[in-house]
Amino acid sequence: MSLDLRREPLDAFYMPSIHRGLSYLPPRPGWVIRPAPSARIGLHAASDRDEVLEMQQTQIDTQQRRLLGTVMEINACPVVLERVEYADGVAAIDGRFVLNGAAGDRLRTRYDVQNSAPRVQERLAIALRQGRFGGPFQPPVWHAESDHLPIALELRNGFNYFHFTMETLGALAHFADAPGQQPIHLHMRKPELRDFMPAFVRALYPELAPRLSFESAPRRYAAVRSVFNHRHYLYQVQDSRIDKAAEAAMAPDWANLRGDMVTRRAVLLASFDSSQRLLRDRALRVLPRALLSGMPRLVWMGRAQDGAARQRELAGAGPLHETLRERGFETVLFEHLQPLEQIAAMQAADIVLAPHGAGLANMIYARPDTLVIEIGNSQTQLYRWGDFLAAAHVARCNYETVFCDLPGVEEPGSLPTVRQGMLGIRIGQRGVDTILRLIDRDLRRRQRRAARSRQAGLDASA
Repeated sequence: MSLDLRREPLDAFYMPSIHRGLSYLPPRPGWVIRPAPSARIGLHAASDRDEVLEMQQTQIDTQQRRLLGTVMEINACPVVLERVEYADGVAAIDGRFVLNGAAGDRLRTRYDVQNSAPRVQERLAIALRQGRFGGPFQPPVWHAESDHLPIALELRNGFNYFHFTMETLGALAHFADAPGQQPIHLHMRKPELRDFMPAFVRALYPELAPRLSFESAPRRYAAVRSVFNHRHYLYQVQDSRIDKAAEAAMAPDWANLRGDMVTRRAVLLASFDSSQRLLRDRALRVLPRALLSGMPRLVWMGRAQDGAARQRELAGAGPLHETLRERGFETVLFEHLQPLEQIAAMQAADIVLAPHGAGLANMIYARPDTLVIEIGNSQTQLYRWGDFLAAAHVARCNYETVFCDLPGVEEPGSLPTVRQGMLGIRIGQRGVDTILRLIDRDLRRRQRRAARSRQAGLDASA
């Protein structure tokens, strides 16, 4: 299967309301989107260079304007796919690529690269309108037996902790209690696999682990069970469940969504998928509570120096580390912890401070009153901010991002793109001041709450 996306859109992409091959496993879900509590989000410009600081603040203003007013949980449901092939990390039904969650985002990005001309982009918009306005639609329900069917899921690659956690690990939860002992195939692009992936499956889904296989070769199925995320479905079909949810939540922005990049980005920032919620629920259910007692409450998420984590320069961190130690922070190398220990470390923490990196996906296991501070730079602000918002929304925690400087000389408007590589971070005085202000504010809040609790106890015993 080739990833050539220069074909006509209706030949390149699977459209649920036009093409056959996707059916819900019974029963039909009663909802596609529903309002959900959100994380508390803060963005802070903290460059030591005034012209860069101004650029960061302008970008923050733009990012905040683009946030939708209501956060939605998007349903991800078990389905049966027919005549499907998995290759190069994506699924195709009858040769048409399925726009499914994050894999669908990557397909749309590839499409835009290969079809950048405005007239070709308009061709896709016309195809999406054809799928959306062809009449009311909901996928059919699979009424035949399905327990004998294997399970297949998409996996971005075999080494990235963020993509594994946010995209694939939660999808397994849909089959944790399903009958049958059929194999579970995780399809990825290349045969490179890190040990943490099977380790997390063994820890969270011991009943599924013996059935798991990681596949890099193309594979066809006449029929297979999988999980379908409705995120791209929102702009592909006319489904009354979407309109009713938007109306009930008084969230008109969620009705009649378009498939353009700006709208898709806004949806991504203001949503999480039900698989991610199921992952959190499963993790906290199997977590031994005894693991929490030995974990620090104030955490600096460090990076292992033994090759277990990708290394990026972190310049100017000395003054920050000194003040953190004075406040009682401890360094935790999550890469050196076992899966359940990583979950416990995040669940036990009151405050977590971390440079931008995949380990922040662990925010999905944080408590609602946890403060998570991400340290980034202008590059992560422009190209990577929002990657961890779904994890924050699932946890409903307080997620603050402080944008510092690049290690070298930074000229406004000349940032390297992601394709040129992600650069390190330089924490200057403004960055230190901003981070400490956030930390001290949270510590004072906890002290006041503890004092009120003690007073309430004294009053009750009087």
